[in-house]
Amino acid sequence: MSATKNKQAILLCIELYNNCTLKWLDTCYSDKLEWIELSNPGAPQGRQGNFEFYRKFAEQVLNLFPDRKLTVLRSLAEKDCVVLEQEWQGTFAFTAGNHIAGEITKLRIASFFTLDNGLIIKQIDYCAQAT
Repeated sequence: MSATKNKQAILLCIELYNNCTLKWLDTCYSDKLEWIELSNPGAPQGRQGNFEFYRKFAEQVLNLFPDRKLTVLRSLAEKDCVVLEQEWQGTFAFTAGNHIAGEITKLRIASFFTLDNGLIIKQIDYCAQAT
């Protein structure tokens, strides 16, 4: 697919993500996904896994932050790669660790997506606490 179509596929994925269901996973991701999230405030050791691992993680996030949203700040696409700079925001549904229910948290995320036939086959996320 062209860079333009790959970018459109990723932007659709963000739109579906913001509906606060898990439909975005089944619509936009390959079952051969490789996901890597580098060290960040919520996961100092980072995380990585396949589609099933990522799906379980996404279910946990949706449970903890049922209103979570991504805002795309910038996007770039070349061939099979799309890069997004995003702001993620969510409200804690219940108290977890040092965070109380109702607390809003924000992250800045740079995500690198590789697509094959319009589906995400690799995602690398770099996250930092938003200021």
